[in-house]
Amino acid sequence: MNLFGHKMKTYAFVGPSGTGKSYRAQMIASERGINYIIDDGLLISGNEVVAGISAKKAPTKIETVRNALFQNEERKKEIQAAIRKKKPDSILILGTSDEMVRRIAENLGQ
Repeated sequence: MNLFGHKMKTYAFVGPSGTGKSYRAQMIASERGINYIIDDGLLISGNEVVAGISAKKAPTKIETVRNALFQNEERKKEIQAAIRKKKPDSILILGTSDEMVRRIAENLGQ
C-alpha cells in the first residue's frame, strides 16, 4: 500500500538539465493520458501549478537539490496532501537521473 491510499502508476522521464525535459514532458504526459507531473519541486497539472515551490528559486545549489528531492518536510507534505486530494491515476516524475527519480518517488512515499 502506498502513502496516498489509492493505486497510482508512476512514470519517469530522465534527461540532462537544460535539454527541454519540462517542455517535452507535457507532450508525453498528454499523449499517454498522464494528468500530473512532478518537476523541480512542483506538482503540475496541464499548465497549472497545483502545489509546491520551484526548486530553482532556492538561494543555493544545495537547497535547489534538496527542494527538488522533497527533502524539506513542509514542501513534501504539501505535495503529498495535493496528491491525496487530487487522486491521480498516474504521475510523471522528471529528473536528471534514474536515481533522482527513484529518490523523489521514495521521499514522497510512492
